[in-house]
Formats: sequence, structure tokens, C-alpha cells
Amino acid sequence: MTAGGSQPNITRADAERMLASSDVHVRLGLEFVQWGSEGVALRFRPEDWVRDPATGAVHGGILATALDTAACFAAIAAAGVDCSTLDLRCDYLRPALDEEFIVDGTPLRTGKRIAWADASISTLDGRVVAAGRGTFVW
Repeated sequence: MTAGGSQPNITRADAERMLASSDVHVRLGLEFVQWGSEGVALRFRPEDWVRDPATGAVHGGILATALDTAACFAAIAAAGVDCSTLDLRCDYLRPALDEEFIVDGTPLRTGKRIAWADASISTLDGRVVAAGRGTFVW
């Protein structure tokens, strides 16, 4: 269900423009691989500057940003309107050491002005490295 009870009015092209308009998203190299009202997915290829030089693990703040981005865009896709984060919870399950990840966002519920969505970051072979849940408002 969308914010106004109609079909989503934000297309994948709109979402790609929104994603590209943020220097943070651009610098992190996030890009859509799936877009729809049932969920979104982004490719995430963290560069060296976001990794611990000793271990190669991606910084937790960067993972939180990727989770927030996927969950927020899942809410946007479901609601059909742009939104902002009210709350975000992150759980770090294992070090993010791989070269590339998939960040999935799944809408849980869309109300009149608030939406809830889950997100997870997984390796290409399906191991979840971090998960989160966000609350979003428009």
C-alpha cells in the first residue's frame, strides 16, 4: 500500500536519480540491481578508504549507511513518496571482508505518514554480515 493508497509513483529511474544526488551514496558506490514495491536491492563494492587497514573489514558506520539506504528506498518504493529516517537499528553479525555485497531492503508496513522496513547486507554467496530495521517518515 502506498502513502496515498495508489500505485507507487517513484520509478526506478527516479530512485536512481535520488541515489545519485547524494555524494555519500555516490562515494560509497551503491547502485540499484532491483527496484519494486516488494523490495529493493543494491550492489555495494566498498573501497579501501572504508576498510580497516589491518583487517580489511568495512567500517560499521559505512555498513549502517548501506542498511539505512536500502531500508529507506524500500520504504520509498512501497509508499511511492520520498522519506527520511526516524530511527535505525543495526546488528553486525560478522566482519564484512568481501570485495562486493548485496544490500536488500524489504518494506514491512506503510502507514499514512510512517513506514517500517528491514535491510540486510550479504556476501555474494548469501552470508549475512549485517541487518537492520528502520522507521521512516514523509
